[in-house]
Amino acid sequence: MALNPYDDKRDKILRFLYERHKQSRGIAKIPIGIRDLQSEMKSRHSMTQQDVASNLDYLVQVGWVREVVKERSITTKKGMELSQEQVKYKISDIGINHLEAGTLFKSMENSHNINITNVQGVTIIGNGNIVNNEYTDLSRLLDVLEKEIESSDRLDDAQKLDVSGDISTIRTQIAKKNPNKNIISSAWESLKVLATLAGATDAVTKIGVIIKNLF
Repeated sequence: MALNPYDDKRDKILRFLYERHKQSRGIAKIPIGIRDLQSEMKSRHSMTQQDVASNLDYLVQVGWVREVVKERSITTKKGMELSQEQVKYKISDIGINHLEAGTLFKSMENSHNINITNVQGVTIIGNGNIVNNEYTDLSRLLDVLEKEIESSDRLDDAQKLDVSGDISTIRTQIAKKNPNKNIISSAWESLKVLATLAGATDAVTKIGVIIKNLF
């Protein structure tokens, strides 16, 4: 299949946002404004403002990048207080899974629009997660682990973000008919270290046993 001539620019934007996602010390610092993103892309890859704007817009539309909208108040010279939207951008879970699993760029339909009654061997559990029936116990334990991580005071925001990314990677795989065992194992090796550090030893032990028996 011939490459879309814009894919190289989209890939550069997405990888920059991915590295920002991985390296930021706090969740609030991950999103970046359009002006700052254009400046980074110009200095790193000689991309024009139009290149960044059009390709970023495409990535948002297909779900690889997510808009983060924040309301803020500004005071005019006359003392009037006005509400103004501040829009920033960050890589989405779909974008992260794309880079970590090595899939091709393509628009992904929301799983809520999939009629799973037509798909043999899958079910929906938890927060709308589509899961191969063989892995429902694993998915439920991931829910438990995720809640324990969120409430833990032993991990900082950056570490919790890494855990969330690894859990998302495993979820993506166990929704498939034929999950990639190497991707799951790699994500779990990274995840279990931080999960243990967070004190979620019971969930770590149970998930470890399931993954070992399955794969």
